[in-house]
Amino acid sequence: MNEIWPARGPFLRDRPLIVEASGRPSAMDKQAADVPAWLDWEGFQGDGVVNRKHHGGPNRTVCHYPAEHYALWVKHYPFLEGELVPGSFGENLSTDGLSEGEVCIGDCFRWGEAVIQVSQPRSPCSTLEARHEAPRLTRRMSDSGAIGWLYRTLEPGWVAPYASLERIESHPDRVSIARIWAAHVNHHADIGTLEALADLKPLSNLYRNRFRQRLDYRRG
Repeated sequence: MNEIWPARGPFLRDRPLIVEASGRPSAMDKQAADVPAWLDWEGFQGDGVVNRKHHGGPNRTVCHYPAEHYALWVKHYPFLEGELVPGSFGENLSTDGLSEGEVCIGDCFRWGEAVIQVSQPRSPCSTLEARHEAPRLTRRMSDSGAIGWLYRTLEPGWVAPYASLERIESHPDRVSIARIWAAHVNHHADIGTLEALADLKPLSNLYRNRFRQRLDYRRG
């Protein structure tokens, strides 16, 4: 029997906002859709992407952030209590009870009519820190591993508000988001780990190339 989680979303933002602390545009602070949204190989229609170097594209069509992580950030930044809610970190999808340690690269989920596959960790960025005026948020996310993850779209489809998330296939290698991130931030990861991750086909090319570059450097 497949695992099913109640889900919040999809969260979207069609027009960027200007981040006061940086003066730069951002598609952060997404809002819950009140009608079904179309998800295809480039992401949700009606969901803007400002910086395409670091966001969007076929390996980053859906961003997932666990709702329970927000309690951690309120402890660090009490002034954000009541402000940090699903969608605040730019995610399209939020759940309770599904974490970086349980989700693996290559796992496939059905969300509404669409099928999505876990492709990589979500890398914390300085825009989050600037938007919420939360000093060291980027570093704290990185150190804690409470980062979330991204998907690619395998089958486009409509996603209705509050459509449940169903894991329909678990990748046999069982390499978790937490393991990928731990290797990513550990600059002394052993060669065997780097080899395995560089060859992990469902992992996005962005991360595979990073591990391959480090492997080549270590080998001299």
